[in-house]
Amino acid sequence: MKNLTRLLVFIVLIMNLSAWAQLKVTRLVGEQIRDTADGKTELICIPLKISSTMKIVAVTGNNKGFWIQKESETVFKFIEVENAVGLKLKPGTYYAYPYLKDNELKAKVEVLLK
Repeated sequence: MKNLTRLLVFIVLIMNLSAWAQLKVTRLVGEQIRDTADGKTELICIPLKISSTMKIVAVTGNNKGFWIQKESETVFKFIEVENAVGLKLKPGTYYAYPYLKDNELKAKVEVLLK
C-alpha cells in the first residue's frame, strides 16, 4: 500500500510538472517611438536568445504589423500579425519591431513563443 501511495504521488507530481512546462511562454517585446520634434523614430527591443527551436503562439500590440530580425538581418515581415502564429524560430538572437500606424507616435509588439 505504501508503494502504491508513493507511485500515485509521483504520477501526480510528473503530471503537474508537465502541465507547468506546457504553460511556460517566452516573450519577445519591441517598440517603435516617433519623435514629434524631428520625426525620427527609435527602435527598442531587448534581444531574446533562444537555444532551441520555438514556435510563435500569439502576437499582440498596437501596431500596423511587425518584423523580426535574427542578429542584424530582417528574417520575417508581417502586416497581418495573425500570419506569424505557428512560425518556428530556430536557435539564435531575435529582435521584434512594430510598424507604426498612420499618425501614431508609438507602437508596441509582443510575440509569445513556446
